[in-house]
Amino acid sequence: MNAPAPIAGTGFVKALPEAIRSDLLARGQVRKFAKGQIIQQRGDEAKEFWFIETGSVQVGRYGIDGRLTLFALIGAGDTFGELAFMGEFPRTVDAIAGSDCRLIRIGQSELQSLMDSDPAVIGLLLKTMALTVQESFNLIEYSRSLSVPQRLALALLQLCDDQEDGARIAVTQQELADLVGVSRVSLGKAVAKLEQAGVIEPGYAWVMIRDRAGLQDMGGR
Repeated sequence: MNAPAPIAGTGFVKALPEAIRSDLLARGQVRKFAKGQIIQQRGDEAKEFWFIETGSVQVGRYGIDGRLTLFALIGAGDTFGELAFMGEFPRTVDAIAGSDCRLIRIGQSELQSLMDSDPAVIGLLLKTMALTVQESFNLIEYSRSLSVPQRLALALLQLCDDQEDGARIAVTQQELADLVGVSRVSLGKAVAKLEQAGVIEPGYAWVMIRDRAGLQDMGGR
């Protein structure tokens, strides 16, 4: 069984056929956010969803102590906010710019104009949403059987996307620990194991991918 991608965006727009994807993005509005800037907050009305053109976005929830519990660290090509938008319910998570980023905002008018231009898009959108939700359930089930080093390997593979050996990912160990769902101590041991295997090189607030193929092997992909 091939391992699914680690916790991340649903890839809703990415899963659309190229022509429809390009049309939808062309109708959207470009917005830029500086690192640390809040994009959406839990409880907000979901008036749009977002496609990440460049940069990264942290998705999680702020606690009463002001600390963010990270659920996902997503990057270029990913989307977020579409479930609340499509379901017309309030935001359930906070989203913060993990780096300077360029996003495309897609609201009701942009989506409606696309559906009006091609009625077949409606069925395709529903199918794509169903598939991405199913992938999320598959991920939860699969992740239960993974070791911490395996989960870390998969998280790093997702973060580096299609980049090759030598790619440097801007991410802290605390972000990785939150993403994988373990303590800093457990994360540190997993990082050491991957470093000893020669597949990564950790640094201050970054991790370099030394051997992508080896990292895939360690993640079980």
